[in-house]
Amino acid sequence: MATLFWFLLEIMEARPVPLLCTILLLLMPLLFIWTKFGQLLFTRRPPTPEEIKLADSPVKALFSNMERLVLMLYEIAYGEDIKAFLLTIFYVVIIDTIGSYISFLTILYTFTILPGLVCSMTIPVLYLQFQEVIDGLIGNVSEEMNKLLVVFKSNVLDKIRRAIKKE
Repeated sequence: MATLFWFLLEIMEARPVPLLCTILLLLMPLLFIWTKFGQLLFTRRPPTPEEIKLADSPVKALFSNMERLVLMLYEIAYGEDIKAFLLTIFYVVIIDTIGSYISFLTILYTFTILPGLVCSMTIPVLYLQFQEVIDGLIGNVSEEMNKLLVVFKSNVLDKIRRAIKKE
């Protein structure tokens, strides 16, 4: 499988976003057809979204957001709401079309580096304009943090036994 993706991305110069959208566009209608008409063709129905949800595991904690997105797409493709299914297919086609004209690095730049650049240019100007208000707010936050630190130190850190220093 890794060789196939390497071949598609490096040799055939496929772009990642349209490739993922194409995979989604193939899998979602197949799952939809399987759930609606699979009883006629196959002896086994696909698992329901409730059956797919796994027990707690370290992998689930690591990939919880991605798993939530995949489960949401699976529930949509399962065919309970036709309107959501068609809207999802429509939006995936739009993302596929946009992704075929824009490289992945441009998308990455637009959503990660550009906002950081904008923040680095606007935050100093806003600080100079509202310096007194920001300094007062930071002072209040600092005082609250010190109070919480004293409570944490007295409730948690002071209860930890320390080794006796030998001189």
